[in-house]
Amino acid sequence: MTSSLVGSEMCIRDSYKIVISGYYGFNNAGDEAMLSAIIQSLRSTFDTPEITVISGSPAKTSWIFDVKAIPRFGMLPIIKSIFRSDLIISGGGSLLQDVTSWKSMIYYLSIITLGVLFRKRVFLYSQGIGPVRYRVIRIVLKHVLNHVDVITVRDKESKGFLERLGVKRRIYTTADAVLSLHPPKLEPGRAILDAEGIPADKKIIGVAIRRWEKKYSWTNDLISYIKKIASLKDYAVVFIQMQSPDDRVASEEIAGNLAKENIFRLQGGYTLDELISIIGNCNLIVGMRLHALIFSALMRVPFIGISYDPKIDNFLSLIGLEPGASVQHLDAEKLYNKTCHILEHGMPPKVWDSVQDLQHYAGENANILRRFVETKEETR
Repeated sequence: MTSSLVGSEMCIRDSYKIVISGYYGFNNAGDEAMLSAIIQSLRSTFDTPEITVISGSPAKTSWIFDVKAIPRFGMLPIIKSIFRSDLIISGGGSLLQDVTSWKSMIYYLSIITLGVLFRKRVFLYSQGIGPVRYRVIRIVLKHVLNHVDVITVRDKESKGFLERLGVKRRIYTTADAVLSLHPPKLEPGRAILDAEGIPADKKIIGVAIRRWEKKYSWTNDLISYIKKIASLKDYAVVFIQMQSPDDRVASEEIAGNLAKENIFRLQGGYTLDELISIIGNCNLIVGMRLHALIFSALMRVPFIGISYDPKIDNFLSLIGLEPGASVQHLDAEKLYNKTCHILEHGMPPKVWDSVQDLQHYAGENANILRRFVETKEETR
């Protein structure tokens, strides 16, 4: 795969001060992958950018990404960093939605608003926006986003939502920036699976689930489904944690109702590249987590999505797929039959063609950033 992150060889002036806001430092592999993609694009655009990340775990973020990091709720450091910055990046992922929490949406809007009030350049990077249920929040969102400089969104549904909301700024439809990352080698993932006791002679069905507070019967149906796939000859079911400790708790709750034969839970804490490499060694991923599906796409591993949020449906629709199930309607027998079909026949070739297109669009986030900064530099 070639990435569009590598643009022209010319870099913009050095010592550019950039603040990145997002859901970072919470052991969520998808968000950490997004941060990695954003930092990679910044370092391909600027000679020596001074990057500050607002993080729930500043020391860890600073060590992993070689950036300055400040506490998520340290308002004085945040205000100082934004005031001294040249550019504010809000992204990526599903920051601007109030289904998970209206409080977190107000938080991210506050960061953007500070950038606007301090007359800084504000760039929304590969966002998945909506749903927004509360009218007052929709009004605030509309007015704030009409004062930012650039908006890139990862799907047409987000763009449509903003246009209906009344956002007049130009909105670029790109793709999830994680798809612009370079896929890691497979060997580290295989070594981890060996160390975790996953039999080398078994093919692997990876399962990436999350806790979901809304009570449906889906967990019982999921248990029935996993029992059936664990009985498949020559296959092992491996629970993969995309966010710790939440996904560990979810997998423990499910696995506790299952016999242990051919069912494994990864125990270690792994780096981003290691986790993607583990997924690359699977024969199929069945996932609720959006970025478990995106990592699978990146590694060309077949996958089935279980929908709990519109972002799952939106991503799958981009590549011509529908969810295999949802938390509202999880038919264990239907999901099992779909699993067997994919294990036997693989994914339709058109899916991988669509993934390749999305990888190109994901790289456009960096190119749009470059054009924006170059234009602004020329007019100063």
